[in-house]
Amino acid sequence: MLLYVGQVITRGLPGAVWVRGEIAAVTDRRHLYLDLVQAGAEGEVAKCRATVWARERTLLEGKFRRATGGALIAGLKVLLFAEATFHEQYGFALNVLDIAPEFTLGDAALRLTEGRETLVREGVYGLNRLLPAPADYCRFAVISPEAAAGLGDFRREIDPLERAGVLRPVYLEATFQGPGAAASLRRAAEAARALHGADPLDALVVIRGGGAATDLAWLNDLAFARLLATFPAPVLTGLGHARDDTLPDEVAHTRLDTPSKVAALVVGTVAEAAAQAQEDARIIRAHAAQILVNADAGAQWALDRARGAAARHTEAQAAQVDALMRQALGLTPARTLARGYALVRGAGGQPLTRAAQVKASERLTLEFADGTVTVEALGEKEEMVRG
Repeated sequence: MLLYVGQVITRGLPGAVWVRGEIAAVTDRRHLYLDLVQAGAEGEVAKCRATVWARERTLLEGKFRRATGGALIAGLKVLLFAEATFHEQYGFALNVLDIAPEFTLGDAALRLTEGRETLVREGVYGLNRLLPAPADYCRFAVISPEAAAGLGDFRREIDPLERAGVLRPVYLEATFQGPGAAASLRRAAEAARALHGADPLDALVVIRGGGAATDLAWLNDLAFARLLATFPAPVLTGLGHARDDTLPDEVAHTRLDTPSKVAALVVGTVAEAAAQAQEDARIIRAHAAQILVNADAGAQWALDRARGAAARHTEAQAAQVDALMRQALGLTPARTLARGYALVRGAGGQPLTRAAQVKASERLTLEFADGTVTVEALGEKEEMVRG
C-alpha cells in the first residue's frame, strides 16, 4: 500500500513545483530540515516536512543570506521550489531545490505597509512626534535584548552619568526576533508605560545591535507599534540600521541609526542643559552686580547733587537735600539692617513682609546686621520665643 501511494505521488506530480509556507521549526544537522505550516481559511493548519540536502544547502543558504542578510529561521514565510517524495519509512516530504528570497522580503514589506496604513487610519501614526523633544534627560526606560552588543555600546556612554547620579535609566529586557518577539516587545512597552505613572519618564528608548532585513521584520508588530505611537513620552529608536524601515522607527519621535547615536543624543542634551544652566547663572550674577553698581552710582549722584544744591540754596533747602541724601544712602540692605531693622525669613528661606504670612509653630529666621536668630512663631497673641 505504501509503495503504491509513493507511485501515485510520483506519477501525479512529476517534477518540482513552487510551494509557499511558513517555517515552524528548523533542525540543523548535516542536512537542513524544515517544518512548514500554512493556515487555511477555516483555521485548519497544513503541515509538511521539507529537506535541504547538504549538496544544495550551501548554495541555497548563501543565496538567501545575500538577498536578505539573514538565515532561514522559524517564523519566516518562504517560497520554495521543491519536489514531492514519499518514503515507506519516513512518509511524505519535500526535497528543496531552490528558494525565492524576494518572496520573504515581500512578505515583510507587506506587513510593514499594512501596519502603517492601519495606524494612519486610527489617527495615531504621527502622534508621538507631536510631543516636545526633551530639554534634558534624567529618568528614562530602555527596551533592548539582554546582553546585546548595541546595549553595551549604549551603556558605555550612559553608565558614567548614571554613576554620578545625573541619569536614572530603567532597563527592560525583550526578545527582538523570532516567534516570541511580538509578545515580548509588547510586555516591555506596557511595563514602560506603567513606569511613567507616578514618576514621569523623560523618554522611552528602543535599541538593538543591528541585524538583517529578516531580523528587523520581527519588529513590525502592529500592537507594539501602536504602544510606541501612543506612548506618553518621546520614543527614541536606535535599531542598528539606516536603509531599512520598521514600524517602530516610523512612529518614533526621534529615529537614529544606532544605539551609540541615541546615547550621544542623551549625553549631548544633558551637557547642553548643564551649559545653559551655567550661562543662566552667569547672566544672573552679572545682572545682580550691575544692579549694585547702578545703585552705588545713583547714590553718588544724589550725594553730589545735594552738595551742589546746599552751596547754592538757602539753609532750609539744604536741610531738604540732606534728608534726600540720607534716604539715598540708606537704600542698601546692609545699611538698613545697621539702622535697627531686621529681615524676617520663613522656613523655606523666603522673605516675609506681613504677619498674615506667618504660620503657627513655623520656624523663622531673623537676620540682623551682626548675625541671625532662629525663633518659633506661637499662636495668636502669644509672644515669640528664641528657638
